[in-house]
Amino acid sequence: MNHGGYQKPEYWPAVLQKNGQALSWSEALQLFRDTTGRPGLSTWEGGHYPKGKGDLPVSGVSWYEAAAYAKFVGKSLPVLGQWYQAADFDIAGYTVQTSDLRSAGLSPTGINLGLGPYGTYDMAGNVREWIANPLDGDMRFILGGSWKSPNYLYTSPEALPPIDRSDTNGLRCVRNLGLLPAAAKETIHRVTRDFASYKPVSDEVFRAYKLLYAYSNAPLNATVEGVVKETEDWREEKVTFDAAYNGERMAAYLFLPKRVRAPYQTVLFFPSARVLFLPPDINALGDVNYFDYIIQSGRAVVYPIYKQTYDRRSIKTLPNGAVDLPVDWYKDAARTLDYLDTRYDIDKNKMAYLGVSIGSAYGVIIATLLQDRLKTAVFLDGGYFLQKPPQGVDGADFAPRMKKPVLMVNGRYDYTFPLDTSQDPLFRMLGTPVSEKTHIVLDTPHDVSQQRATLIRKVLGWLDRYLGRVNSMD
Repeated sequence: MNHGGYQKPEYWPAVLQKNGQALSWSEALQLFRDTTGRPGLSTWEGGHYPKGKGDLPVSGVSWYEAAAYAKFVGKSLPVLGQWYQAADFDIAGYTVQTSDLRSAGLSPTGINLGLGPYGTYDMAGNVREWIANPLDGDMRFILGGSWKSPNYLYTSPEALPPIDRSDTNGLRCVRNLGLLPAAAKETIHRVTRDFASYKPVSDEVFRAYKLLYAYSNAPLNATVEGVVKETEDWREEKVTFDAAYNGERMAAYLFLPKRVRAPYQTVLFFPSARVLFLPPDINALGDVNYFDYIIQSGRAVVYPIYKQTYDRRSIKTLPNGAVDLPVDWYKDAARTLDYLDTRYDIDKNKMAYLGVSIGSAYGVIIATLLQDRLKTAVFLDGGYFLQKPPQGVDGADFAPRMKKPVLMVNGRYDYTFPLDTSQDPLFRMLGTPVSEKTHIVLDTPHDVSQQRATLIRKVLGWLDRYLGRVNSMD
């Protein structure tokens, strides 16, 4: 800013685009304005960072601005391989717990304890960091997650249009000691599957798949462990019962709404992969922000502790984990519904499923197999996996057999489940009647809770439509 960098084309990439269309230098410059309309980052004021924010990392920067600044200081943006090597995900479980993820706002640079093995601070969280490599031609990676991000986005990539200037976007520069190999700077292309020509397995094969998920209707031996927490809006109970396999016990947490009469409409919840990073001790359940508004609306939510989450983790590797774990997750969900069937305060005829991310991707399987016990399903941040799963756990074999109403809510810039190659194919292949399925796309990455007000409005409207009004105390 002090050297007039926004008026010097020599620092900027030769080609600047918006929505795939090339921009002239003067057109592009009009986009790079701060909150007062002067040249600068989207979070600045009057061509300067806000007062008292000097120790915070730069934020609100597009890829173009990041690349221009790096060139100005004689450096460059890191390529994908450099960033991933410096991040070292082998210690991610420790890094994310001491970094600025899922917090109230930016923190001063270097204050967090999530130090990387090469001496880098804040590679996890605070601001996301732009990467040099193009992705599929017109996108750019932005890695590490931000202060708004779920913790698993430290290890899961995101990608945005290079013109994006979200307040979570920042940069990290690198000074190379020599020339990088040409391959390190090449465009990255995502793995895809051809769902347009995919043929789901036959009914005969599908019946064989269902045998994988079958379990004995053995006694639950259930115990109500007591009230864990009580708030103004709900009472949280812990219950335990026998799992459907290996003689194990499992727990579920039941959130019962206040100010409404039983029996309660109930939502079966499956969290995202972010819970895999949470400590084994269940002091606070993850992803509650994806369903707290449902309880406040007068509905109950049940949160099973699924295999390999929280205190059910095991260092043992399952013999066929890629198949066994999703099958166990289905059994955990089904067994939880078995328990709810024993309670007088739960309306067994008004049940719904809500999954987030991995809880949506595998939720296609779970909800399809449980659809005789559900009124509807809601999938947030989900889609098809782009690498073909093993036989028996491929959502593309289950989705066409789903007939109940389905609401999908996704981010337009979701890298994990891209809109055109993952989300749209799932939505098209759902066997639900067209009039009873809806796909809502928000302008977010892989976290639709970033537009929480819209998310709440859409989900509650859907539950009102298919579960009906709750039983008020009047």
